[in-house]
Amino acid sequence: MNVRCQILAALAIILCMALAIPAGVAAQAAQSAGKITFVQPIVNVVRGPQQVPASATQEVFWGDVVNTGHLARGRISLTDGSLLSVGPDTNMTIAKHDPAAQQTDLDLNYGAVRAKAVKLVKPDAHFRVRTPVGVAGVVGTEMIVLFGTDGQMHVFCMEGTCQVCDVLLNCVLLKGGEVSSLRTNQPPSQPSPPTPANLTTAVNASGGAGAGAGAGGAAGAGGAAGGGAGAGAGIGAGAAVGIGAGVAAAVATVVVRSVATTKTCSTAPPTTGGVTPRANCVNRAGAPRLPGQK
Repeated sequence: MNVRCQILAALAIILCMALAIPAGVAAQAAQSAGKITFVQPIVNVVRGPQQVPASATQEVFWGDVVNTGHLARGRISLTDGSLLSVGPDTNMTIAKHDPAAQQTDLDLNYGAVRAKAVKLVKPDAHFRVRTPVGVAGVVGTEMIVLFGTDGQMHVFCMEGTCQVCDVLLNCVLLKGGEVSSLRTNQPPSQPSPPTPANLTTAVNASGGAGAGAGAGGAAGAGGAAGGGAGAGAGIGAGAAVGIGAGVAAAVATVVVRSVATTKTCSTAPPTTGGVTPRANCVNRAGAPRLPGQK
């Protein structure tokens, strides 16, 4: 009986001490994963039973859940220098980030994340983003992962080489500028170039080019957050424009060439038999304008 009482007393003391330790102090004992460096407008961090609005200097730890709402986005700088851009309507768990071993595991429960990883040189190094239907790994150096409530996973390899596997470990390798998709009970699709519209959606769904590690100079481009609202509900098509710099440059070149080769009409196109022929120039003076036409 005395032994039992002593055990119960010891357990009571331990419980009291645990309750007396503030949450912030307990967090310090956990392993740090990095810091949040940008939030807009509100990003919540869930740690155990607590959920608190994140600040732009808040430290995050193994096991923390980063939760963004509609039109919200955030950026995380991991301790090894890797960068994460978290898009709207996203729920992501930082399962592990060990900079010494170069091992990072992120659980994307839904939403979108853009990851720019540092170069992996350790023997067992990996940088993975897991979803319920598969896993994406950065071999080097950057990718966007989308997972919607429709159960479909999309992986855009922005730079370097990426790997996409289903739960049965059927895998494909992607090069920079390729995308692969998969869903439950289906292997990853063969890598292919994304359409400009799909790339636009992916960039904005993952927080916009201005929210994080932009490939090919897209960082700092100030991407709009609103377009990524569909990430938590099957990526929406109404994404605002914010494509990667490489695609943007190509689009800009086409536009410039088109304008340069479109002449300005000196007079209105002549009519023949009451029919106006198709013009190969732009009548910029005196012609009526269509709604929205400059």
